[in-house]
Amino acid sequence: MDGTAAIAKTGPLLAQGPKLFVLDARNRVERKYLLDWLHTSLAEGGPGQKINWISLPISDERADLRLDGLIEKLQDDPNTMVVPVRIVWRIPNFEKSRAIKKRHILFGDPRTPGSLRARSILMRDKRRAHCLTGQPATIAALKQRFGNQVVADSSDSAEEFASFVLRQASLVLDISERGLRGRRYKVPRYVADGLRTNPKFRSAMTQLSTDLGKSETSLYEEASKYMKELIARPSPLFIDMKAKLDRFMLSQGYEDDVVFDKGELTRLRKTMREHPTLLLFTHKTYIDGVTPTDLAYQNDLPLIHVFGGINLDFFGLGFVLRRAGTIFIRRSFENNPVYKLVLRHYVSYLLEKRFPMTWAFEGTRSRLGKLMPPRYGLLKYVMDSANANDIENVHIIPVVTSFDLIRDVEEYASEQTGRVKKAESLSWFVGYLRSLREPMGKVYVDFGEPVVIRKAPEPNDRIGLSKIAFEVAVEANRATPLTLTSLMCLSLLGTAPRAMTAQELRAIINFFVDWAKERNIRFSADLTVDSIEDIQKLVDTLVNSGLLVRYDKGSTTVYAIEPEKHPMASYYRNSIIHHFLDKAIIELSLLKAREEKDQIASEVFWEETDRLRDLFKFEFFYPPKDEYRENLKAELDRSDPDWKKKLNEGGVMLTSLTNRFQPLIGHAVFLPFVESYTVVLDILARLEPGQAIDKKTCVENALKEGRQAYLLRRITSEASIGKILFENGFKMAASQHLTGESTEETIAARKALLRKFRALSRRMEKSRLEVLQLADKIFD
Repeated sequence: MDGTAAIAKTGPLLAQGPKLFVLDARNRVERKYLLDWLHTSLAEGGPGQKINWISLPISDERADLRLDGLIEKLQDDPNTMVVPVRIVWRIPNFEKSRAIKKRHILFGDPRTPGSLRARSILMRDKRRAHCLTGQPATIAALKQRFGNQVVADSSDSAEEFASFVLRQASLVLDISERGLRGRRYKVPRYVADGLRTNPKFRSAMTQLSTDLGKSETSLYEEASKYMKELIARPSPLFIDMKAKLDRFMLSQGYEDDVVFDKGELTRLRKTMREHPTLLLFTHKTYIDGVTPTDLAYQNDLPLIHVFGGINLDFFGLGFVLRRAGTIFIRRSFENNPVYKLVLRHYVSYLLEKRFPMTWAFEGTRSRLGKLMPPRYGLLKYVMDSANANDIENVHIIPVVTSFDLIRDVEEYASEQTGRVKKAESLSWFVGYLRSLREPMGKVYVDFGEPVVIRKAPEPNDRIGLSKIAFEVAVEANRATPLTLTSLMCLSLLGTAPRAMTAQELRAIINFFVDWAKERNIRFSADLTVDSIEDIQKLVDTLVNSGLLVRYDKGSTTVYAIEPEKHPMASYYRNSIIHHFLDKAIIELSLLKAREEKDQIASEVFWEETDRLRDLFKFEFFYPPKDEYRENLKAELDRSDPDWKKKLNEGGVMLTSLTNRFQPLIGHAVFLPFVESYTVVLDILARLEPGQAIDKKTCVENALKEGRQAYLLRRITSEASIGKILFENGFKMAASQHLTGESTEETIAARKALLRKFRALSRRMEKSRLEVLQLADKIFD
């Protein structure tokens, strides 16, 4: 039993010599069938001859295994070959459709039948019972492996050795069974027993006992409780049920087929087989977490363990998800050392055994559309586990799921105005599923290049951990595709309140697609098809959803976004603006250089690029400063090979250089952030000396002041009114040392920065007008 397996066929496949057959039989029917099969198919002595065997329900982890008989038999000749044997019960035609029937849920999984059901199956069709063996090993070899892997108490070492043999038997039988059922059913077995007998776990528990001044017995009792809470217990029936639920959620309002590059499957399969693998998905809606598991199941990749919040472990759903590979994590356990220890070693177990894991990289759904700052909690525990157990070459693969429309966006827009998020429950979940029935277009899944962690950082190495998170974030952004929805929202918000004709909209989207091709930026399949019907179908969906307004009563068709829908449209725009960040910064910096006519244009330009980077560092993931500047230069080179000359000469040459960046999008990228930061700075600037305001109060006031500013048209869109935007505005002010108790100096500095932000707003309005002038010139 060395980690490989062979399916036994008829004939004397096993070597001669003493053998101990370990029968994985859940009932008498299975035991009798296996014994008959051993006599006949394996020619073990023939009918009536004795066979050395022991029968235990190994695959039933809930069974109370009586090990006395096995302990006695393991005292035999060390050269005795231990041969695990099992029945695999097949479901007719299941491999073709993988359709779970209601009777399977009501009467139990036919792959694990009880005695009466097993007897009935055998009477109707014996071919449904497939007998197989796992790779055998001698008792001596197993004892040697046991000594290398397990720490045992001398008082119960025989019992622990017997338990170890059963775990090994289960492992090789599972490997052999996957040859029949597929790799999607690769699941860990006897995890809790494996952890309890692991030398590093025992050593850690002993050290913790000393540190806390508690007995090891009490700590093991506490650990057992957490193991029951944490450890997923996946089984084929619930894996199939979860897969059906995934398909149901994805196909309610979306087209059945998820769009992804099928060439990625080979790379994923190889990575999961050879390396510890983490699939970290960007989180925009409740259902994007099911796309990695759905793709894995549909394409026979190994089961992916999903980390989920304990808030989803409610009646019904939690029961199913835990048995389908979900690991529910408490929101806070910083002061619970036993829980942390169990979690760390459980994660280490999954890494060592090559069970891929997935969770939301940002820790929460993005309420703005763009990638949120990563949460380090789970990543830190995985890296600490890898470090403590010398697990190398952990591969982190970013998974980006994009949608034509997202059901949650309206909820996000409401939350950003201050509404409290509704708590999850079973009734909430049912209501959420019903809300998915509206047509919402397609789902796209993209995989980033793996971020390979050769050696995990030390537990106290915060910089090392943040570098890993930053690399994953950058790769996730790189893997995010442009979609038709996001490009339309970017374009229409850029010209708002003016609408765009169908011809103008088509032209600018074509420009963006060509622009993306030149920069090797991904874009979705709907932007590459030649058939206008496919694009028109999505446009109709966007119009029917209310996101877009289409007016076709005049001489030409025009499209727009209603002002009250700007927060929703802003969400889709934000999902792709990182691709346009360099272009937007260059545009706004050029406009700044054009304004400062009495200064050296190149100096003004580069100072402004650095200032914009600093002001909006809480909104975007920037590369290091040197790389950042090189990226800007590369973008300038693509747009105008003579940019250096024009920038140095200044004057009218700056206008010529600016025109090479048409259509301008700086205003479309930065306007919501500039306007929201302006609201925050205005509140801070009106404080009197000696007064102070904290972030929470400032945000609450900004929600009110922002609404007033919109009604007075001091800000152009309700998309600039939001809790997260105002929170980041306060962080920006804090980074400029403009928060805290007010003094005459800080008030003056706040007002000075406020004036600069208002000037930036005017600059973006100029950018918008130049785009409209260009459109009028071209299309008139």
